[in-house]
Amino acid sequence: MQDQAWYAGSCDRHVAESVLQAVNKDSAFMVRQSSGQGWNQPFTLVVLYKGHVYNIPIRYLESSRQYTLGKDGKSHEEWFDSVAGIIQHYSEHPLVLIEGSSASRAHTCLLFPVKP
Repeated sequence: MQDQAWYAGSCDRHVAESVLQAVNKDSAFMVRQSSGQGWNQPFTLVVLYKGHVYNIPIRYLESSRQYTLGKDGKSHEEWFDSVAGIIQHYSEHPLVLIEGSSASRAHTCLLFPVKP
């Protein structure tokens, strides 16, 4: 993944958010390594939309060796063979963004890959 235009490596949450806000384009995004979450949540998808930065966990499902977005326990999950597969899918199909404090929803595709 190192050579992907959207992969930020070990960039921390605050740097990722600052970089996306500086770019200031709706649907700008990057994937960073999750800090301290362990093998089952190795990455975080970070998306800027309407001035808000969304940090979406990317979970690894050991039983199927696949990846999915969001927290554990959702009733419906889409599984992907790779993180690149997630990015490809959501560059063509809208991703549901849920704002944590208000639970309001927005939809956007991943359009502008960003690296710090």
